[in-house]
Amino acid sequence: MAAVTTDTSLDRSIAATPIVYFSAIVVTAIALLHPTALDMATTWAMSSSYHYGVLVAPIAVWMITAKSAKPATPTNRAPGFLIIVAGATLWLMGHAASVAVVEQFALVTTIIGSVCVVYGGGVLRSWAYPLAFLYFMVPFGEAIVPGLQTITAQIVVAMLSALSMPVSIDGYLIRTPAGAFEVAEACAGFRFLISALMIAAVFAYVSFQSLHKRIGFLLFATAFAILANGVRAFMLVLIATLTDMQWAVGPDHLLIGWMFYALLFVILIAVGRRFADAPTSQPSTPTQQPGASALPAMLAAIAMIVGVAAYASVVIDRPVDKTAPVSLSLLNAPGWRILPPAQNWRAHLPQADRTAGATYVNANNTVYVSLGYFTHDRKGGEIINYDNRAWSDVSWRRIGAHDAVIYLFGTSKTRRIDILAGPERRRLAAVTVYWLDGEVFLERWRMKLAQAKAKLTGRNPSGGLIIIAASYNRDPANAVATLRNFTSDVEPLGAWRSRIDRQ
Repeated sequence: MAAVTTDTSLDRSIAATPIVYFSAIVVTAIALLHPTALDMATTWAMSSSYHYGVLVAPIAVWMITAKSAKPATPTNRAPGFLIIVAGATLWLMGHAASVAVVEQFALVTTIIGSVCVVYGGGVLRSWAYPLAFLYFMVPFGEAIVPGLQTITAQIVVAMLSALSMPVSIDGYLIRTPAGAFEVAEACAGFRFLISALMIAAVFAYVSFQSLHKRIGFLLFATAFAILANGVRAFMLVLIATLTDMQWAVGPDHLLIGWMFYALLFVILIAVGRRFADAPTSQPSTPTQQPGASALPAMLAAIAMIVGVAAYASVVIDRPVDKTAPVSLSLLNAPGWRILPPAQNWRAHLPQADRTAGATYVNANNTVYVSLGYFTHDRKGGEIINYDNRAWSDVSWRRIGAHDAVIYLFGTSKTRRIDILAGPERRRLAAVTVYWLDGEVFLERWRMKLAQAKAKLTGRNPSGGLIIIAASYNRDPANAVATLRNFTSDVEPLGAWRSRIDRQ
């Protein structure tokens, strides 16, 4: 009787071993890459848009235990090592470029690879959907908010026009006979979109058997959420207009919105149930056994993670001893008079080591220039960061964008022009360019890639951003023409940087 009890205890100990191996890899990854894990957890706690992040891992575990087959004896661990290598490489790139969302995607990828290293390729295929669900832990998607704002505003205008109601639009600002409405970031429907996608992802896993139906339902949920948010915004504007701003402009604005969202979730699930597959029993397979290669596989995975963390510490994060210039020279533009900076507008550059600004005047043209200089890129002092921009969200805010071809620093390319709204209905069109070690970048991602390449080789050059703005009354094309006149006369970037280096 005692012998039977001992064997049972041994079996349980062996069955628990894979969990121990997997936990060891995950704990190592979180401990050595803790800034990434901490940033992710902090965002969950601080941002109401991402509170759901803490629930993702428990839901994924439930999805695995509720429907997936039990893991069999591990075979083909090689894909797991390849996934960890991919995750580690991606993490290095994201860390070097100071892109938190890339680092966080990479950390989750490393955790998914660890599943394959411990449990084998067969389990990775069986658990692929729940493991992919783990990517919802990453606080991603804020980059699409401006696009969602634009779509929402266009839907509202189209539906009001269909009712023959007088309406006009200026970026994200909508005007009706009752007054002006702004499709702010909170009105873009991003939270509803993410919530709808998470609910749809869980529902699709439980209710559909084929991957095609699951993906199809996710695509439907995406389109449904975007369109539904536009309808919600339209209803609020319509109610406020018909009641002469008596309803849907105060606390009832939020109440109506949440009631509408609740109804939409019910409709989404009802549509899904209409096409749900009949439930089927899941085949079971033998319980996981550790096997002789489990321990070496775990140690190899840990060694990869340790190597990545060590390289980041020694090469990417090595101390940089640079001093910012005492003052920042202004750009020269022949034919333009340089005056003090505007009193009621200045770019928001809180992380720059040095800033400067000026007003440039030529005949009937006036432009405003803000310069930001960074000795090097680092955490808390990123050249490209949401806090470094042409508007402050206090007296000025971004209400749209406009693409235009502008010649600047030797290149003539299409650039994004931010449309800003300020006090007393003032409007500005602002163009932002970035520079790193003498090279100019229009796209943020190209700048980030250049930063990553430099840091991965142990370099961390100086850089910064240049913001040029012009005002207009009704048509932003007038401001764009003024910007073109100025940027065509600006001195080469190298000449400006030479004066800074001499300082």
